[in-house]
Amino acid sequence: MPVTKAERNYLKRKHQGGRNNSKGASYESFYAVYCIASLMERYMQRLDDVCLSSQVEACFVDDLLVAGPDGKRIYHQLKDVKGLTWKAGRLKSDFTRQMELSEEEGENFRLKLVYSDPKSTVTKIPEELERCTTVSFFPSCSTLNQLLLSYQPFREAIRQITLTEEAKDDELFGVAGILLGVWNGGVQTAISIRHINDVARRNGKGYVNIKTYPNVELSAECRQILERYGFQFHTSGIKLYWSTAGGRLKGEVEWTPELECRMKEHVPADKFELIELLS
Repeated sequence: MPVTKAERNYLKRKHQGGRNNSKGASYESFYAVYCIASLMERYMQRLDDVCLSSQVEACFVDDLLVAGPDGKRIYHQLKDVKGLTWKAGRLKSDFTRQMELSEEEGENFRLKLVYSDPKSTVTKIPEELERCTTVSFFPSCSTLNQLLLSYQPFREAIRQITLTEEAKDDELFGVAGILLGVWNGGVQTAISIRHINDVARRNGKGYVNIKTYPNVELSAECRQILERYGFQFHTSGIKLYWSTAGGRLKGEVEWTPELECRMKEHVPADKFELIELLS
């Protein structure tokens, strides 16, 4: 059944309310970061083929839409409220109506309810929605750092896309923060994971290194300088990781064209000058 005039007016109000709800927006943004990190890990070779949209117009389940490379569309509704039930407001009817519309369109789709109240009863999905609906718990936290420290699945999702082995809290905070900044700072309509990745790389200014960044390349001349002083080294993402013989001293640095030029133009006289250059 086509969307009625009354339904269009309802969706307009629903959409506007979602935009204006700052508490809900924070919850939705944190969950978006979780999705982005998970999707980066899952589709590392297909970043262009995965897109996210928030507050999707003309949809009854509208908080977040993930469109995957297989054509599947996952519609998310996020509820950061206590005592949530399927009878609350128009929750059940919204899911039912979205199911009907997506089926009429012949979409490959799933509906997903994300809730923050661990005591909620929404895990028992109404029978008529079971074939296309899942529910998922995601906690409500006042800050991104609090979420990272308290919710292991979120921490693990961020850890899996970092390049540093056994990444410390500050690095995890940096990765999560840069993704949040990109998401909140952009137009959240059909934004690809590739675009998010590229903006994160541009805005990270060297302090964030993510698996999806392409590896930098060292010139043969710079490799020879490092080898001359017995350095062990490798590149990963945007950084050069180095250590002296025996591993007594080690570090990492963003490898940029400017750094390569400095090394070529002012060849270090000894390993200490080289360490200073790489610090």
